Amino acid sequence: MNLLLIYIVVIGGIFIFMTSRGNRKRQAQAAQMQTALVVGAEVRTIGGMVGEVVEVTDEHVLLETTPGVRLKFIKSAVAGVLPPAEPEAGEHEVENQTEAGTEPEDGRPENSVSSSRVEAALSRHSGDD
Repeated sequence: MNLLLIYIVVIGGIFIFMTSRGNRKRQAQAAQMQTALVVGAEVRTIGGMVGEVVEVTDEHVLLETTPGVRLKFIKSAVAGVLPPAEPEAGEHEVENQTEAGTEPEDGRPENSVSSSRVEAALSRHSGDD
């Protein structure tokens, strides 16, 4: 009976130690991430919003999601700092084609919409009046 009690106490102690160790690691990572919040860094919030840090205070972070749109978040709402984006090789080739005035492989400009699709959309909306 005494041996069973000792096992329970030892296993309980190990469990408490492991959970508190994990919590300390998470707290250290969160503190490190919050110190990485500097003006100009691109961050992602826990809700999935991505923006550039414009201002940092003790409790809040001001993010600019699109030009002219600024949102205020609590520091703990920031999930992570995103690494700077580097263009991939394929994206670089498309940029060079656009700058040189060439068209993509299918012969249509990138943002063009086929005329049949436009006509179909117009005919659907003209009957709504």
